[in-house]
Amino acid sequence: MTKGTVKKELKKFGRYVWELFKASLPIAFMFFCAGTILMMLTMKGEKLQWNGSTLTWTLVCGIGGVAYDALVSWANGGTHYEMLVSGNVKRISAEQMGEGYRISSHKEAKEYRVWKGFAIGAFAAIWSLVFGLVFSCNQAEINSGDMRKGLAVLVLLGFLLSGWSILPFYYLNAVGKTVNYFWTLPFALIPIVITGAFYIIGAYSRRNKRLREQAIAARAAEAEANREKKINYGALPGTKPKKRKK
Repeated sequence: MTKGTVKKELKKFGRYVWELFKASLPIAFMFFCAGTILMMLTMKGEKLQWNGSTLTWTLVCGIGGVAYDALVSWANGGTHYEMLVSGNVKRISAEQMGEGYRISSHKEAKEYRVWKGFAIGAFAAIWSLVFGLVFSCNQAEINSGDMRKGLAVLVLLGFLLSGWSILPFYYLNAVGKTVNYFWTLPFALIPIVITGAFYIIGAYSRRNKRLREQAIAARAAEAEANREKKINYGALPGTKPKKRKK
């Protein structure tokens, strides 16, 4: 492999990573909002509590984040499917005519691939993994409430960026129900699974929509072709057959 080929492949890989990261930002931002809202609604007063209200708000914020994740991923899947179609047209034309159509909106890095949804979800789940590990490795100090300044800052960031997965366990530990923060790590699978699944669903939904549109257009064209055409006799005398008298 030549130096130029390696550089080209690295550049292509960089474009893929950048596009996947950009696609994950709205999802990560929504989970950030879910954690922030949960903290504002439940972290009231001097004494932390774990009760029915806390559980309800945890579920509401978590479900809200998951629902938005599903919606964005469904839309991304449809958009990437359209990009795949454009790419296929470009590649087929290149094979048949020696050069492809120039499609200005086409970006290969945005073409649909099954694995991309899970990769986007993994980018969105990074914060849950990072802060889950931070809390796990410093559980005794966090539970004591007497934290170093640097750790206190990380804890606050954890509440903001991944409060939806961290705060329930923090509250349980605060009321004496000791729960290891390692249990927050499996929560990172939620964005990965939801994003991957709805990305695929969105792509197939867009594909089925296009197939239905093509089928409707084909039936309309067939009906038009089979329709009996009326004879236009014009306005000249003798060109129209006379009607028989009864």
